[in-house]
Amino acid sequence: MFELIRMSMIAAMFRRGASDSRKSAPRSPQASRSKPKHESAAADRDPYLLSQVREAFGRVVYSHKVHEKQADIYFVKYRCQQGALIAFTAISSGTFLATAVDILNNKTLTSLATSSIALLVTWMSLGVKTFKFSEESDAHRTTASQLWDIRESYMSLIADIMSDNISNTDARIRRDELQDAAYKAYAAAPRTTSKAYKRARKRLKDDEELTFTPREIDLFLPATLRLDDSEV
Repeated sequence: MFELIRMSMIAAMFRRGASDSRKSAPRSPQASRSKPKHESAAADRDPYLLSQVREAFGRVVYSHKVHEKQADIYFVKYRCQQGALIAFTAISSGTFLATAVDILNNKTLTSLATSSIALLVTWMSLGVKTFKFSEESDAHRTTASQLWDIRESYMSLIADIMSDNISNTDARIRRDELQDAAYKAYAAAPRTTSKAYKRARKRLKDDEELTFTPREIDLFLPATLRLDDSEV
């Protein structure tokens, strides 16, 4: 009887020791190895959020270039306008008219030329007051500057998302802030012309107005931020 009890106690002690040894045994490298942090973060990245941000970035890139080209168009018109006004004002000066009188030696022709030149100067002066190309150019350049800042902020957001340095929640907050900034810039922006649009399209080498393929957006981005870095 006592021998049976002693053997039962020894068996129980043996089972307890085996269990303790299994708990204290070190895990194998394969068992203890976890996924790298960047792989886990990449798996948590919202692909639809990144796609939306890239699309918004492409639109801002296009709008910025259109307003930039529109500013250039109006600035050229302003320079031509000022040049013509200066030229006609100089022609209407007393020295020129006196020379014309000596050359023509005809009071009727001289009077007609004087009246015509004075009318042209008046018309040009009225045109300067009516068509304010300088102010138009400055307005488009201001909008282009605002959109440039939004464009760069979108690029920074894309970099943060792709490098997993920002959470999906924070990225959505930043996206909403940029959308609000873009809305305010567009609401205050002056109208553009088809000529500026064509120049922007030619400059960006794009044939779509508001849609972009991943490759086209990649061409706007630095090589390190592209989804596909293969050759065109």
